[in-house]
Amino acid sequence: MVWGIGSDDNENNLTGFVNQMGLTFPVLFDAGAEVKNMYNPGEKFTNSVYPQDWIIGVDGTVVYVNTVYAPDEMYEVLDAEIAKMNGQ
Repeated sequence: MVWGIGSDDNENNLTGFVNQMGLTFPVLFDAGAEVKNMYNPGEKFTNSVYPQDWIIGVDGTVVYVNTVYAPDEMYEVLDAEIAKMNGQ
């Protein structure tokens, strides 16, 4: 299951982005950036605040964080997590 979490300055901006991109998965509004702050990678990625891609593994831990769009890396991590779910 894929959920997006957006902590834009207001929910209308986030909704506009979701519509503009044609996203079909749920995108939740992180009012006050509480979720963002819980998972903030800290000093590790100081070159960019947005976008941030996080993948939460099947065990509930953060297994991937990046501040650049790297789809091949993300697919590898997602495939590995799906394999864990399927007992492989």
